Amino acid sequence: MFYLAWQILLWLIIALLFGFFLGWLFWGRSLHRLKTALAKCETDLELYKKELEEACREETIPELPSSIPTASPEEADDLKEILGVGPFLEKKLNAFGIYTFKQVAALKPDVIKQLGATFGSFSDRIVRERWVEQAKELYEKKYGQKV
Repeated sequence: MFYLAWQILLWLIIALLFGFFLGWLFWGRSLHRLKTALAKCETDLELYKKELEEACREETIPELPSSIPTASPEEADDLKEILGVGPFLEKKLNAFGIYTFKQVAALKPDVIKQLGATFGSFSDRIVRERWVEQAKELYEKKYGQKV
């Protein structure tokens, strides 16, 4: 009887050690992949921070032409209603002095190109996501007038 108990205990210890070994083997690989992914995310985050700082520097803000109506922050529309404009791009547009749908609707191709060049990785969004057309529709919907 003692021999049988000793055998069972021995096999349980071997199974436990084997389980620890397999866990260490698989977990170690998973942990390595997670660390690699985290390092890539941190690198991307640093790149995006640099891009954001570059995009928000004062000297990168072009002067708006006279064809775009002026507006004050008090008159501001919620530009985030335009699909593709999030908080970052809304702040960027506000930094240019663009606060209203009417101003976005008045953007011409040359101004769009200048603005897009300051958006970093978002450079073609104004055209690709049809901000001008969306702004016209939103202005008409909100104020009942065509731009």
